Amino acid sequence: MAAFRDIPIKNKLTAVTMLTSGVALLLACLAFIAYEFVTFRGVMVSELSSTAAIVGDNMTGALAFNDPQSAEQTLRSLNLHRNITSAAVYREGALFASYVRDANAAGSVPERAKADGHEFRDDHLSLFRTIAIAGEPAGALYIQSDMRQLQARLWRYWLIGVLVLVASSLVAFLLSEKLQTAISRPIFDLAATMSRVRAENDYSIRASKQGEDELGSLIDGFNAMLDQIRAQDQALQDARSSLEQRVEERTRDLREEAAEREQAQAELERTHRQLLETSRQAGMAEVAVSVLHNVGNVLNSVNVSVTTVMEQVTQSRAQNLSKATALIQEHSADLGSYLTGDARGKRLPEYLVQLAGHLLVERDSMLKELEHLRSNVDHIKEIVSVQQSYATVSGLKESVDVAALIEDALRMNSTALQRHEVDIVRHFQAVPVITTEKHKVLQILVNLIRNAKFACTEARREGKRITIGISREGETIQVSVADNGVGIASENMTRIFAHGFTTRRDGHGFGLHSGALAARELGGSLRAFSEGVGCGAAFILELPITEPTAALPSVA
Repeated sequence: MAAFRDIPIKNKLTAVTMLTSGVALLLACLAFIAYEFVTFRGVMVSELSSTAAIVGDNMTGALAFNDPQSAEQTLRSLNLHRNITSAAVYREGALFASYVRDANAAGSVPERAKADGHEFRDDHLSLFRTIAIAGEPAGALYIQSDMRQLQARLWRYWLIGVLVLVASSLVAFLLSEKLQTAISRPIFDLAATMSRVRAENDYSIRASKQGEDELGSLIDGFNAMLDQIRAQDQALQDARSSLEQRVEERTRDLREEAAEREQAQAELERTHRQLLETSRQAGMAEVAVSVLHNVGNVLNSVNVSVTTVMEQVTQSRAQNLSKATALIQEHSADLGSYLTGDARGKRLPEYLVQLAGHLLVERDSMLKELEHLRSNVDHIKEIVSVQQSYATVSGLKESVDVAALIEDALRMNSTALQRHEVDIVRHFQAVPVITTEKHKVLQILVNLIRNAKFACTEARREGKRITIGISREGETIQVSVADNGVGIASENMTRIFAHGFTTRRDGHGFGLHSGALAARELGGSLRAFSEGVGCGAAFILELPITEPTAALPSVA
């Protein structure tokens, strides 16, 4: 089985398909043969009973007149039936006359009559029938038939079943070998592209598209997201390398050129707008990176689902089917007697039924895991779709349902929240729809939720929780994001919104700074509260209900 685990996934998918179809077809063949075996035995009993009835009616005269020779002559008429090997007539329980097709089998006729009925034994069927004259028992008739016709019929069915199984397996192999690539290849390509992007930090890499189905749409969205991240990352890098220097140089120039104050003020405003735009791009990059992180986590779940299916295949009980098949082949010459007379043979049909049940359970489990795989792919598609719907709009003010916007931000962080087992508690009051720039609000919310998740994770405590609230305070809507994480040191409370300040080793200090700037652009504010280290933190985003008048926000 170790070698099976190392073969490509496309071969595993082919093996799963062939194993499932092969087992189902084999069970169907076995059930059909078993049904034919039981049915044909019933037909044999019926035909032998009819023959016995006819012979019994012809035997009444010989019994009435005590004429053994006439009885033997009547019994010899049974030589027209090729399957009847011997017969006998009994008078008063003793042997009266007998017939044996093969002289070497003379001892096969019982010496005494038995009760009416039939019996299958070894390789023959025997039947006793009472002969009555005027309603009174006058004797008994015994007829024995061989099982050659049944055995020949079973061998024909076995040959047909083997031929059908081989042909169906070949067709299943060709179809599965051809069709499985439609699922495995796009997933492998997307996972490989994701691994390269994360390993090389190169957003110019693109996943190859192979169809127009859901996977094709997912790949298109993934590539478009990489385009956006690449452009925003480049803008962020350029801004980080030059913006502070340009602001410092220009501020110095403005202080030295008092005579040109009006021109300096205009230049300062232009520089300030560049700062706001750069911060906005930084926030959008933050959202895009969060989305990429969530997509990577879901792809990890996809790999887990594929590994689970592989393990279920390697541990399948289908291999036990070969043992049962070996027993059937070993006793092919005496299969009927083996199934009815041997202790292990009697348990074989029940074992096959139990094995079929286990295989159905295994199939249902694999189908469930494949459904989980499909659900994860849909989840990736939904994350990318939500991010694209906000990334394509900038500067447009529209009516916004704050609760719906929060749910979108949670969906974009959902995979990370679930993976780190962070509970979300909602306290939403009914508030009016506001007019604002939707993508800027989303930028702030995604960053706040992501920071809260990091704070909970770094606290390393049980019961990680983020509480999100919506309320109305006068003419403003307040959105609170509170966590029970590591908290904020008192000396950092005045610095957390400063450009470039961060307490995380991998942080860049743009998230809260750009969020505060975006809130001011929208005519609102972003505030923070914490009772200290280990006591969690809360951030309050305040947005006006009425549309603010156009004004240049200041940056403290």
